[in-house]
Amino acid sequence: MWFSCVQASNSLVTGKSAGRKASCITSVIRVDVSTENIKLLLNEPADQAALTEVLVELLQVDSTLANTTDGGPNNITGNYGIYSKLCVPTDSSVAKSVSTVQFLTHGDTLYSGYWDIAPEYSYVDAAAQAGYATFSYDKIGVGQFDHPDPIQVVQGPLQVEIAHALVQLLRSAQIGSRKFKKVVGVGHSAGSTITVAVSAKYPKDFDAVIISGTTISTTSVPISLASFSFEVAKNDPSGKFAGLRNAYIVQATPQSLQFPFYRYPNFDPAIFNLQYENKQTQTLGELLTLARIVGPAAEFTGPIDVVNGENDFVFCGGDCKYPTDQNVPVIPAFYPKVGPGSQTFLVPGAGHAINAHKSAPKAFDQMLGFLKTNGIL
Repeated sequence: MWFSCVQASNSLVTGKSAGRKASCITSVIRVDVSTENIKLLLNEPADQAALTEVLVELLQVDSTLANTTDGGPNNITGNYGIYSKLCVPTDSSVAKSVSTVQFLTHGDTLYSGYWDIAPEYSYVDAAAQAGYATFSYDKIGVGQFDHPDPIQVVQGPLQVEIAHALVQLLRSAQIGSRKFKKVVGVGHSAGSTITVAVSAKYPKDFDAVIISGTTISTTSVPISLASFSFEVAKNDPSGKFAGLRNAYIVQATPQSLQFPFYRYPNFDPAIFNLQYENKQTQTLGELLTLARIVGPAAEFTGPIDVVNGENDFVFCGGDCKYPTDQNVPVIPAFYPKVGPGSQTFLVPGAGHAINAHKSAPKAFDQMLGFLKTNGIL
């Protein structure tokens, strides 16, 4: 893998976080990345009916789609624009002494705004108040910038290499002209899968890792994916995905967001509506390859924090305490050489989208307390 960065000055905008606790710079970072994807033997769906059939064949009980579409290695090289936001505490006297940045990777069908939804629902705000910088970004194929080939290019391996490239830029002061001594990998859902994969392939990238919205159980994943009711994104009534190729897909209705991600009545309807209005794309390429990057980070030795909503449906079937705490087996499975000081936490009353629930501040407090306890300041 190789990378470089060119940041255009006219793409740089300053602003505040949702609760105005952090000062932020948003910009488009261009990275040149080379990786080994998978050649998918899959035609782009001609229409909604064809897309639905692909999903049926992927989720059926005896599915062989992942194997029959595997055409072997596919080397990908490209220059990609990544929308990003670097935030530091608003208090300049605190900001100048910040040496740790939290690298935030969102989950699928979400975007970087998951980390900064609204006042009281902003991990960016909470981190800034605790004295940390945060770096959030839209994964390739999501949000405000590049949407390359959704089958052959936007895949799990490429997401890993882009994340690694961005971490190296943060460590070398090529983003915001700030050099950070420590980088904490923080992921949610598919973002956790990417975070684990980065720490497996590049164990020196992160000094600590916080993963959320993930366990080692996949029992409820198929029904969760079915509940998404994926539609061809360009057909969405909002019109905001017009022009995208048919393998860019989105959740079709508010119910297809609530069922897998939320636990009623433990969320504010206004926050839910905001999240639905800001729903984002998934690609068939990533859907078919994300599992390929799952594996233990055998050489990572830093502390790990595992955070899940008590009622996460996607990875716990709605009860992360059944039959026992589903957080417990995650650390030894993903991080066999885990460092001392590792922790787990079940967020009371929260579903899969932890940050959008009323108990989100409890999750934020635990995550930041984990870092403080481990001397990562």
